[in-house]
Amino acid sequence: MQTLIALVVSVLILVAWTTPRRKYPPGPKRLPLIGNLLDIPRRHLQEAFAQFSKELNSDIVYLDAFGVPFIVLNSLEACKDLLEKRSSIYSSRFRQTMSYELIEGKRLAAMLPYGNEWREARRIMVKHINVADQEPILSSITHFVRKSLLPNLLKTPDDFQVHIRNGIGGSMISLVYGLPIKRVNDPWIAIAEQAMHCLTATLVPGQYLVDAFPILRHVPEWFPGAKFQREAKEWKQIFARMFEEPFKAVKKAMLDGTAQPSFLSRSLEEITIGSDQERLECLIENIGATFTAVVLLLFPHVREKAQAEIDSVIGRERLPELADKPSLPYLNAVLKETLRWRPIAPLGLPHMTSEDDLYRDYFIPKGAVVFGNSWAIFHDEKNFGNPSEFDPTRFLTPAGQLRVDKDLLDPEIVCTFGFGRRACPGANVALPSLWLSAASIVSCFDVMPEVDREGKPIAPVIEYTGNEVVAHPEPFRCRILPRDSKAAALIQAEYDETAEYI
Repeated sequence: MQTLIALVVSVLILVAWTTPRRKYPPGPKRLPLIGNLLDIPRRHLQEAFAQFSKELNSDIVYLDAFGVPFIVLNSLEACKDLLEKRSSIYSSRFRQTMSYELIEGKRLAAMLPYGNEWREARRIMVKHINVADQEPILSSITHFVRKSLLPNLLKTPDDFQVHIRNGIGGSMISLVYGLPIKRVNDPWIAIAEQAMHCLTATLVPGQYLVDAFPILRHVPEWFPGAKFQREAKEWKQIFARMFEEPFKAVKKAMLDGTAQPSFLSRSLEEITIGSDQERLECLIENIGATFTAVVLLLFPHVREKAQAEIDSVIGRERLPELADKPSLPYLNAVLKETLRWRPIAPLGLPHMTSEDDLYRDYFIPKGAVVFGNSWAIFHDEKNFGNPSEFDPTRFLTPAGQLRVDKDLLDPEIVCTFGFGRRACPGANVALPSLWLSAASIVSCFDVMPEVDREGKPIAPVIEYTGNEVVAHPEPFRCRILPRDSKAAALIQAEYDETAEYI
């Protein structure tokens, strides 16, 4: 027996000695079993991940949570090398049990693993979003800005964050589904917001133990510590409503002959007799409407300079149009700086490796969750001096024109909409919507701090919340007033007070 034990030990030592040691990227020290779980914060992950890079002097960081490897890429070079140049193995998605299965986030194309089903969903989206004729899309954006956003801001400015979401969100839902949108309290927008809140709440690494131990999904909801089951049950119903209710409404309108042209109606018309209709419809419903609020930046000197530019180029006799964009370099620079200073998706949806890889002598295992940290890239001193300061002039030449340097990181082109094959295909919808909304608000309104009882301005304090998917400002108060009666008249000229729908 002793001889057998000695032989087994010798074999184990030989295997350990001859097996090549895997060199993982640098990372914080891991604890037994839980790994770096305690190092992963619940808020502002992007900043914590960027700090790891500074402490470790490495733009690629390795963490582990209950055995799940996480790779964080904190430089544009690393993101391009892996997420773009090697996109064939960095384009899948991590199947978090809570988000992917329990609330059925797998119904979103953005959550599908890399494969034929995702390719088909992507093909449909790209075909109907990146069309040669952008006029219907741009007309819809203009319509919602003038018929919803501006009149609502004029009427009830204190609800500005709701109005911004409704104006942009209504435009997206109209384009996707062709459904009529209520001027206020629209049910389709409410469903989409609730569903996206549920999804993003489940995507924080280490948030749910069931993600590390999928077997826990079988635990009944009454079991102690099974709060996640009760949340999943409620959120699954909300998530299902976002897909099923507007989808059914469009199909009914098509049967009634009342459907308005939309991405969904055009996609459904492509289904031919003999096609796998049920499967195609499941793919088409993945064209979910997602949107984020425009960040209102309370920098008086920036607002005043942007207003002066608009007044000199457009004048005060009409509202801004998308065709004005090339003539307003300072406003364009403000929006680029907004996307850089506070990225809407600081870490974006995580990628996952579909096979082992070797990068800079570092081993990256199959199944690793990979983040491209846009926040770290945009706040790197090497890319932007004084990155914490909001300074639109960093995108302008001394003559006041937009810079076109090859080495300039333009947030409208890099990072903001993701990387590689998983980059968001809707940039040509999101950017015009953001631009026209901002231009119209700047042209028509003064955005100022609240005042105290003595009439003195109260310095605004804006806190940001969110996670690796979407970051947004916490609710805050400010005064939004029409610049003058001329601005109010322009808005009212577009407003039909009797119309319930936009």
